[in-house]
Amino acid sequence: MKVLMISLDKGLLGNGQLGDVVERHQKYGQYVDQLDIVVFSPTGFTNYKISDKVNSYPTNSLSKLKYYFDAIKIGKELFNKTKYDLIITQEPFVTGLVGVKLKKLFNTKLLVHFHGDFWDNPNWLKENKFNWLFLKMSKKVVPQADAIRVMSQGQKEKFSKLKNKLVKVISTPVDLEKYQNVSSKKNPNNKMVLHVGRYDKVKDFQTLLKAFEIVDSKLSNIDFRQIGADLHKIMDIPANLNFISQPNKSSKVLVEKWYPMSDVVVLSSTSESFGKVLVEANAAGKPVVSTATTGAKEIIQDGVNGYLAPIGDAQALADKILYLLNNPDKAKEMGENGRKLVKEKYGDNTNKIINFWQEIVNEK
Repeated sequence: MKVLMISLDKGLLGNGQLGDVVERHQKYGQYVDQLDIVVFSPTGFTNYKISDKVNSYPTNSLSKLKYYFDAIKIGKELFNKTKYDLIITQEPFVTGLVGVKLKKLFNTKLLVHFHGDFWDNPNWLKENKFNWLFLKMSKKVVPQADAIRVMSQGQKEKFSKLKNKLVKVISTPVDLEKYQNVSSKKNPNNKMVLHVGRYDKVKDFQTLLKAFEIVDSKLSNIDFRQIGADLHKIMDIPANLNFISQPNKSSKVLVEKWYPMSDVVVLSSTSESFGKVLVEANAAGKPVVSTATTGAKEIIQDGVNGYLAPIGDAQALADKILYLLNNPDKAKEMGENGRKLVKEKYGDNTNKIINFWQEIVNEK
């Protein structure tokens, strides 16, 4: 099976982004004959060999407005060398439009990913003034796709009216063992609250920082850590808050280090289709507190392995964080519950993903 992906993730160009994106695609390459990836990028990048069977190609576009046209051009060049069995797009927007165009030109199958909770989601529409346009794009792309992959059952239910459309729930693969056997030293006199994620409006860092300030006003000796966003360069951080935010490029090792050192892991997002961070934190035996996004509601059993709070409610987030910090035995119990739950439900979904690809290719 030969696969062409259209992606936004510059980590696939060796750019050191947050997470394990290169390792995941190396693993995909073990199950296919060829995997080529066209990555939307500004100028200055070169082709990147991920493994013997996996290669990525930057668009090197002069502006974002040229991503579509540059990706089509590279896609045509690649198709002229290789007959791909399947095109996969990272999202149903511009990468989706590229996938639709190449599908029509070369008569192949198209799989569109929904890594975000975009449909029937007013919170997502509020995040960006252009999201209504992206929503229209997705409504154009989805009917022309052969299959859709979503991250949660809540997302899948939104596609129930689509007829003759192959829709499957397969979350992003998570290497649970990476977080289960890690030990790190921590300051025994301080407790730590951790957030992991790149900078994005959807993460709602304003609410996160408000929640941290409330917690800080109630308890002393609390360390607040954020991995992946480098917020000190972007936001005004209260001077009295013991807060450190690390940049994206240094995050990969830091995540594995900080999960076991934390007491509570928090997400404040307005929209999440899955919530990989929550799974990783539970795998490390840590309780989680999150806003009640579609993805979080699928991962968190409220009061069992973590707590849910209303979206945008800093006080509710703070209250749950404070409860866990003030009740370490309960926090430990919930962390262990989480470890068991994610082991049963999540983990390495690579085989499911590859089997789905093959199912789409074999569909007549």
